[in-house]
Amino acid sequence: MPLFRVRFLKRVCDATGHETMICQRSFEVQAEAEDQAFDKAEKLFSAAERATNWRLRADSVETETLEAAADRR
Repeated sequence: MPLFRVRFLKRVCDATGHETMICQRSFEVQAEAEDQAFDKAEKLFSAAERATNWRLRADSVETETLEAAADRR
């Protein structure tokens, strides 16, 4: 089963007034597909942030495939 990294990002202003994206939280989850990885990470993020909706704490999400289970052996 593939391993995914799901990052929840928030847009904030830096000291110079420019917008930048920061990572609120990152999770590594195993799932069959990217959408399933997001669903798992969304539940983890919502619980960690005590929010009913992840969009209350983050503006966007990035998902990347890290490796397949066969690659880790």
